[in-house]
Amino acid sequence: MNERTGKILDFLVTTDRAKTVLRKGYLWDGSRRESIAEHMWHLALWAMLLKDEIGFETDLLRTLKLVLTHDLVEIYAGDTYAYDEAGVAAQRAKEEEAATRLFSSLPDDLAEEFRGLWDEFEAEKTLESRFARSLDHMQGFFQNCISGGKSWKENGIVRERTFLRTDPPRRADPLFAEILDHLYKVADEEDLWGGEKEPP
Repeated sequence: MNERTGKILDFLVTTDRAKTVLRKGYLWDGSRRESIAEHMWHLALWAMLLKDEIGFETDLLRTLKLVLTHDLVEIYAGDTYAYDEAGVAAQRAKEEEAATRLFSSLPDDLAEEFRGLWDEFEAEKTLESRFARSLDHMQGFFQNCISGGKSWKENGIVRERTFLRTDPPRRADPLFAEILDHLYKVADEEDLWGGEKEPP
C-alpha cells in the first residue's frame, strides 16, 4: 500500500472517534446522548430533504461535504455546549488547533480540501455554508424537542436563551421560520423548557 492510501486509512481510523464524542443533546428516546457522528449524519439528511424546499439555490454536494466535516475537529477539541457562554468564547482557538492537527494528517491536497471546508463552514460567507449552519442550529433545537427537552431541563435552558441560536436560521429562509415556529409550539405545549438555573 502506498503512503497516500495509508494516510487516508489512518484518517478514517481517527475520524471513527466521532462516534464516541458526545453532544449535550439526547437521542429521541432519551436513552443516551447523541454523538457528533450521528449529528453530522442527521444534518446530511436534513440537507437532502430540505434542499428543494428552500427559497434559494444551493449546491447539495458542497453542503453535504460541509455538514459531514464541520464537527470533525471535536474529535480533539471536544464538543462545546451551545449555551455555555464561557465555553463558546474559548471554542474557536481550541477548534483551530484541532483542525490543524486533524487535517494535516491527510495527504496535502485532501488536507487543503478538508481544512477549506471547515473554514468555509465557520465563515458562513457562501450560500452553502449559511444553509449548513442554519440546519446545524435547527437540528440541535429539533433534537431537544424530540427527546422531551431532556438537555434543556438538565441545563436550565429557558425559551429566551434559545433565540440566539434560532434567529439566524429564522432570517435565512421563510421555511426555516415555519419549522422553528412549529418546534417552539411543540416545546411550549409539551413544557420542554428548563427551569431558572445558573447558566452552565
